[in-house]
Amino acid sequence: MIMQATTIRQLATRTALLLTLGLGLGACDKALDVQPQNSLDSTSGFTTASDAAAGLIGCYDDVQASSYQQVSYPIWGELLSGNARHVGTFTTTFGQAFNNTVSADNIEISNMWSAIYAGVERCNYLLQQTETIADPTFTAAVKATTQAETRALRAYHYMNLLAYWGGSTTGFGYTGGVGVPLRLIPVTSTTDATPIARSSEADVVAAIRADLDFAIANLGSTTAAGSFRITKNAALALRARLELWERNYADALKYAQQVPALASFATSAPAGVANDALWQLYFSTTDKNFMAFYFYPSANGGRNEFDPATSFAALHPAGDLRIPINAPTAPAGVTLKYTSVANGTDYFSCVRYAEVVLTIAEAAARNGDLITANAQLSIIRKRAGLPTVTLTSAAALITEILLQRRLELAFEGQYWIDLRRTNTVLTAQPTFTQTFRYLQPIPQREVNLTNGLITQNTGY
Repeated sequence: MIMQATTIRQLATRTALLLTLGLGLGACDKALDVQPQNSLDSTSGFTTASDAAAGLIGCYDDVQASSYQQVSYPIWGELLSGNARHVGTFTTTFGQAFNNTVSADNIEISNMWSAIYAGVERCNYLLQQTETIADPTFTAAVKATTQAETRALRAYHYMNLLAYWGGSTTGFGYTGGVGVPLRLIPVTSTTDATPIARSSEADVVAAIRADLDFAIANLGSTTAAGSFRITKNAALALRARLELWERNYADALKYAQQVPALASFATSAPAGVANDALWQLYFSTTDKNFMAFYFYPSANGGRNEFDPATSFAALHPAGDLRIPINAPTAPAGVTLKYTSVANGTDYFSCVRYAEVVLTIAEAAARNGDLITANAQLSIIRKRAGLPTVTLTSAAALITEILLQRRLELAFEGQYWIDLRRTNTVLTAQPTFTQTFRYLQPIPQREVNLTNGLITQNTGY
C-alpha cells in the first residue's frame, strides 16, 4: 500500500475524530464521551489516557467513511451479487459493479482501498502509542481494553480487504490464495512508508486471528444488543465469520457458540433498524449514513442510485415478515433497513446476532450435526414468521440456511462474500462469465506507484 510519510495532524483531520459520535451517544455510552482532537503533535504523540480515548474514537470514525461502511463498501457487494441493481447515473463506478465490468482504475475501488488502509494506519498508530503512555490513569486494564478494541478493528479491516481483494477464484482457505499488503506498524517516517508487497491469504488470516484472539481475551461480554463499541461478543462473532469463510467449520461453530444468546431475540420480530446488532455504527446529521439517500427516489429526497433487484422480493417465502422491510411496495425501489433520507441517522450493523445463529446452523450442518442445524435454522424462520422445518440432509439444510442468510442479512454487504466462499457466483450470477472478476482489481495506482511490487489480481 502506498502511504506517504505523514504527521498525526494529517491523519486526524476527518470529522474531528468523530465529534458527532461523542455528542450523539451522550449517556448511552460514556466511554465515547471524550473531547475529540482535530490534531495531535507528531513529535509528542499520545501522552495521556484522554489522548488514547480520542485516538480510539478516531479509529472507529474511519469505519464510517463514505467510501467504507457509510455506503460504498456494503452496496458494492450487493451490486456484484445481484441483491441490488444500479439505476442511477454513477455508471463508471457503481455501474461497473452491477454490470460485472469493474476496471482497475475505478475510482470507487481506489477510494474503498484507501479508506480501509487509513483505518489500518490509525489502528497501528494507536497500538504503537499505547505502549509508551505513562499517564497513571492509563492503567494496565485500560490499556488492555484499548488495545483489544483497536486490534479487533484492525482485524475487521483486514477481513474486509480479503473479502474483495483476496482469496482465490474458488473461495477462501485454498492453497495459493492471495492476500493484501500486511502493515502492522504505523507509517510515521519515510522508511516506514516504503511500499511492501502483498502477503499471502494465509499470512493475513494469521494476523487477523491473532488480533481477534487478543480482543476476545481482553474485552467484556454482554447479553444486550446495540453496542457502538466492539465487545467480546462481536469479536467472537467476527472470529466465527472468518472461520466460516476459511471453511474451518469446527472452529466457526466453536466461536459462534461462545456468543451468549441475545435476550428476546427468538421472540422478537424482524425490524428495519436491526434490534439484534452486536456492534453497529452510529451516524448523525453531521456524520451521515447515505444508504437511504442512495436508495430513495427524488420524490422522497433521495437520488435513487440503487434499487433492490427486480427478482429479490420473490425470493421470500409467502408470509415472510422481512418482505416489507427488504423490498416494500410503497415506496417501491427501497429497503426499509435505511429510511433516514435527509438526516442520514440510520445505524449500520457490522455484526448481528442473527448472523451468529446462522453461522451455528451452517457450521453444524457442514459437520453433520443436523439436529443443531435444524434447531438454529428454526429460530430464524420462526422469527421471520415462517413455519419451522426439519430437513433430513446436510445439502438441503445448507441450501436453506444460505437462502436465510441472503434474506436476513440483505443490504448489509454479506451476500457477495457468501457467494465467493461457497463458490456459487456463477449459480447466482450467470452474467459473471469471467471468473477472475470474483476478486476485485487492486487499484491501478497502487500497482503503478510501486512499480509492480504490489501485483495486480490476475486478469485485470
